[in-house]
Parts: sequence; structure tokens; C-alpha cells
Amino acid sequence: MLPFALLGVLGCGEEEEARMEVAIPFEARVGSEPFACGRTYTGVGTTGTTYEPMDLRVYLHDVRLVTAEGTEVPLALDEDERWQAQGTALLDFADKTGLCTNGTQATNLRITGTAPEGTYTGLRFKLGVPETQNHLDVSTAPSPLNDTSLYWSWRSGYLFTRIEGRTTGLPEGHVMHLGSTDCAPPPEGQTHGTAGCTFGNRPEVALDAFNLASGKVVLDLGALFSGSNLDENAAVPNTSVGCMSQQTDPDCAPVFSRMGLTHRSQEGAPGPQAFIKAE
Repeated sequence: MLPFALLGVLGCGEEEEARMEVAIPFEARVGSEPFACGRTYTGVGTTGTTYEPMDLRVYLHDVRLVTAEGTEVPLALDEDERWQAQGTALLDFADKTGLCTNGTQATNLRITGTAPEGTYTGLRFKLGVPETQNHLDVSTAPSPLNDTSLYWSWRSGYLFTRIEGRTTGLPEGHVMHLGSTDCAPPPEGQTHGTAGCTFGNRPEVALDAFNLASGKVVLDLGALFSGSNLDENAAVPNTSVGCMSQQTDPDCAPVFSRMGLTHRSQEGAPGPQAFIKAE
């Protein structure tokens, strides 16, 4: 299959909208090197540490194709009963080799769906799980929303990203878990859901020069961690080793900035999103 394929037209009647099938590939890297469990990377972060992957999984939703005029057209994600459900997709780059012991051996490096037939020059989406799905009962949710290793039971919501790796200074592992925080308890009488979260933490990714014929989307851990010290944890009480999206954790500020998110430890506005790019 081509990296991005227009695989057919669905609906040929005069009153039916002509649609095309779409497949968009994703690739993970650490700087210029392909990501793979079992490898060791050097020169990562502000200390130039070594980095051995332990996990890399990312949810995304609200996928839109963009016309040359700037019009956004939703990509209707396929319901494949494994990686995509209800408009949300899970990208999985970890295959249970090396230090990658979570999740499954299977990987998923693309999203698929359908869109109105046309010419598109850009791609936009949001990282994470939408608020309407974020507080489901994980025991009964459809795949890929049924993975308990991607659910914060103590926050009753999903990990939008689970990025983990062992470094020279943190042999137990550095984590970057993105998710909604400061979430109120569910309304009275409900066992799931919340009354809302103060910090949604769903970065918008806009790739407005995406080549739909041959392009791919690249997640670069080297760029994500370029402003982070992955060898030391900030000496702040009750914060995690790495970042679990806490607004009180200064270790979250540089990675939030590279995701285009605001963190209260930042000075000024966040930088432009730098974690994800198009090629």
C-alpha cells in the first residue's frame, strides 16, 4: 500500500457524495534516527544523555484534511475494532522488545479513513482523547479505548501520550504522560465521567504543507526533549520523575512548550508546536 493512498471512490450515484479512502503513515524518530525499542540513543536533551525507549503510544482525534483555500474537511476514521473507534485513533510504536514491556507486540503506524473526494494540501489533528470519551469506563470501552495501561485510574482519564525511556541519570525511567488535569469528580450518582477539567491538554497539530500523495507524519522525541534535562528530576515535592502533566511540575514546562501547550512555569506564551512535523 502506498504511504498515502487514494484507494477508491465510495458512492457513484448522482445524489451520493463521492468519497475517497485515505491512509496516512506515521513514523517515530529520536532526532535523525528511527525510533525502535531495544536501541540506545545518545545526545538527548540538555545534558546529551543516553535514552533507551520503554514505551511510545499516542492517541489522536479530530483529524481534518485542509484544502488549498484553508477549508478544513473532517477525515472520518475507519472503525477497525482495534486501533480506531469513534473518531479516536491510537498510534503504537512499541513492540515489547528491549525495555518496552507495556502494551502489546503489535504496532500501529498509520490512520485510515474516508473524506469527500478532492484536492488537499494540509493535515490537522489534536493529540489525545476528546472530552466526550476521556472519562469512559475503560473496562467496557471499545478498543483502543479499553487499554488499562493507557488510563489514569487515579484521575479517571486517559494518558494521551505514554512516552517513557531509561536515561543515564534516571535508570528507573523518565516519563512523559500527557493528559487532562485538575478534573472535578463526576456528578452525584455517576461512577464515571467528571464535571470538567481545568487543563484539557489537547495540543493542536497543524501541518499545512502536507503532501497527500507521498507525505508522512513524524514524531520526533529528540525535538520534544531538546529543552529538557532527562537526567534529573526537579526537586519539587509530590511531582513525578519526568512529567505527568502537573502544573506544579517545572519539568513539564519545556515539553509542554514543544507541544504548543501553556504551563504555569513558563515565562510568556508557549513556543510553536515542535514535536510533530510533516515530511
